[in-house]
Amino acid sequence: MRVAPGLRDLQLRHRGPVLDEADPGYDTARTSFNALLDRHPSIIARAACVKDVVAAVAFAQERGLAAAIRGGGHSVAGHSMCNGDMVVDLRLLRGVSVDPDRRRVAVGGGATWRDVDAPLVAQGLTMPGGTFDTTGVAGLTLGGGLGHLMGMQGLTLDRLVSAQVVLASGDVVVASAVEEPDLFWALRGGGGNFGVVTEFEFALEPLPQVFGGMITFGPAEFGDGVRLFRDVMDAAPDELTLMAYLADDLLHVTVCAVGDQVHWAEEVRRLRETLAVADDGLGLNSYLQIQVMQGDTPFGIRHYWKSHFVDALSDGLIDDIVEHYAGRAAGRQSSILIEPLHGQARRVPLEDAAWNRRDPGYNVSVLGHWRDPAIDDMEIAWVRSGSARIAAHARDGGGYLNYGAPDEPADRVRAAFGNTKYERLRAIKDLYDPDNLFRYNHNIPPASR
Repeated sequence: MRVAPGLRDLQLRHRGPVLDEADPGYDTARTSFNALLDRHPSIIARAACVKDVVAAVAFAQERGLAAAIRGGGHSVAGHSMCNGDMVVDLRLLRGVSVDPDRRRVAVGGGATWRDVDAPLVAQGLTMPGGTFDTTGVAGLTLGGGLGHLMGMQGLTLDRLVSAQVVLASGDVVVASAVEEPDLFWALRGGGGNFGVVTEFEFALEPLPQVFGGMITFGPAEFGDGVRLFRDVMDAAPDELTLMAYLADDLLHVTVCAVGDQVHWAEEVRRLRETLAVADDGLGLNSYLQIQVMQGDTPFGIRHYWKSHFVDALSDGLIDDIVEHYAGRAAGRQSSILIEPLHGQARRVPLEDAAWNRRDPGYNVSVLGHWRDPAIDDMEIAWVRSGSARIAAHARDGGGYLNYGAPDEPADRVRAAFGNTKYERLRAIKDLYDPDNLFRYNHNIPPASR
């Protein structure tokens, strides 16, 4: 007997596979990035075209099911999977079409940056993408998009020109600055609250020469190393973007420098010569290598992450970060990541999009990742206590929702947008998804609710 009532009816309307628990491929299809969340949807509809998405949304409405949207499936909070309801799985929609003359690229809603980066580089073009190439294009774009090229090109969402969206009504619209402008505003930072984005169109830039890689410092340099990272980054030109993370009992600083070295040579020299360096992996590089220099974060590991935006990396905050990292249990793999909000990413007018962070500052994230279910409570407690220490240095309670934990409370979501933008997003949600069909996200409830 089929688990999902009416499954055959959807299969007749749907070109791609439609799975329930009786299908051999069901467990593979429901596997998510975060193994902490073992969820069992009633139906997984793997769309092969936009009409499939329309059919799946209509079926969900008819059957009273909410719909989770799976793009690349990289959601730490597990939003791309659900219990009991439907998953609209876009991973078959991962086509990439580059128009080098117009400097545009069309990207399917299920693509990852691994699908995108190579075709762009082959055409001598680029755009800011995820710092892990396994990251989904959809989730990163809709939630922000901090990346190695943000200094020169802004956030990923700043490069978005238009989006094809299947609405809760089943209508298919194209949102841009001209068509459906309120929806376009909301999509750039508001997450998957407003519809299923089946295709993104991005503006591209010529691919610059890239210098970079990773430079590493040992435990004795943790405090001074983070201060050095801060001092260099605070004064860095747009051409240079650094990120820092404490992991594997080392401080790693990633470097992406583009264009003529006259703009960034002195800052790179300071990184190399101020402190004792454990490993220097910097040099002329390809952008594709920069995109994979932090390695893969494979699916199937347990994750619990929390982040806060801070205006500055004060000495007190740096001391708290280093002390908290050093105090983790021996042998644990969890880490702390520090990302700047830098260059062009800060110059876009705040009112331009739902994204609400354009001030100078840093995103500081405590990242729990482990394999053994027996230490779930310990790892989650370590992340929460570290997050609380960072929160004491933050201006508000909002963090980077792309790194949000599964249990982020509603006030954290509101804080991420601020009251004015949050209420505007609620009004837009009311217009495009009044019944909150798309609620598996850091949810923005409709104003009428």
